[in-house]
Amino acid sequence: MPIESKAKPVKINKDEWQTPNRALRGLLEGKDIQTEVTLIRYVTDVIGQGPTLHVHPYDEIFTITEGNARFTIGDQVIDAKAGDILFGPANVPHGYQNLGPGKLDSLDIHLSSEWIQFDLADSWEQSTVLIDASSKIEDSKA
Repeated sequence: MPIESKAKPVKINKDEWQTPNRALRGLLEGKDIQTEVTLIRYVTDVIGQGPTLHVHPYDEIFTITEGNARFTIGDQVIDAKAGDILFGPANVPHGYQNLGPGKLDSLDIHLSSEWIQFDLADSWEQSTVLIDASSKIEDSKA
């Protein structure tokens, strides 16, 4: 016999967790609905823009719902397009940028009840935009 869940069904209206016209379009922490998963929606029309290098103390799954992105995950540079899913292991530096053309829309699944992030860079340096951010990872290890 399955064990009955302690959680109850919940509906979160889009205006309760999404913010139109901002890059960080939405944040829903799992602790608010008694689950161990946090969702972040990131959207940008600007080529080269995206979350800069950072780490989380938990795993993250990236889902590209629209557009094209260039990810740096650890020492790998990976191009992804709408429909692709990527995995970022806990404590591994990662970030991504809109490759264009057009909008990048991603829904990032954080395997944690809350969003915990340690930024390694304030912004993407022009020399690394849409090329390779591995040098930033080496800098962060020093």
